[in-house]
Amino acid sequence: MKSSRLEAIKSIVFREIVQNQDELQKILERQGFAVTQATLSRDLRELGIVKTHDAESGVYRYQDVRSGKVFSIDPHHNRYTVETIKSVEFSGNQGIVKTYPGFAAAVASVIDDNVHSGIMGTIAGDDVVLIILRNQTSIPDLVREISLYISGFDTKVIENS
Repeated sequence: MKSSRLEAIKSIVFREIVQNQDELQKILERQGFAVTQATLSRDLRELGIVKTHDAESGVYRYQDVRSGKVFSIDPHHNRYTVETIKSVEFSGNQGIVKTYPGFAAAVASVIDDNVHSGIMGTIAGDDVVLIILRNQTSIPDLVREISLYISGFDTKVIENS
């Protein structure tokens, strides 16, 4: 039951603009999936589906960042992705990525899913991502690694004096 529910969620998010969990829950119920809000939250987190601003429609919606719907190899999408980032700054074993409202969770998800060598993890708000670095992490190496997944990430780094 869970695997078919997860597939249904992915399918819905891929083909429809879903702006909140209540809306998604109602769509699932129409398809025969009775799900609580807590279960739906866990499912969305497990699938890597986050609420982001959709430039095309101009609304906030759930999008599957792991599938490449938001972040893909397509240069147009990579350019769009880096344009959601205002600045990146590191101090000690922490980094702060400032984004436009609604994009922090998507940026954190890409970093968490792809960058494993130099970070312990991320914490995302609405427009800020906190990156916790492992001891002895080379910031230039980490920036290069993140830039493999978010093209142009390195251009947003503010150099500390």
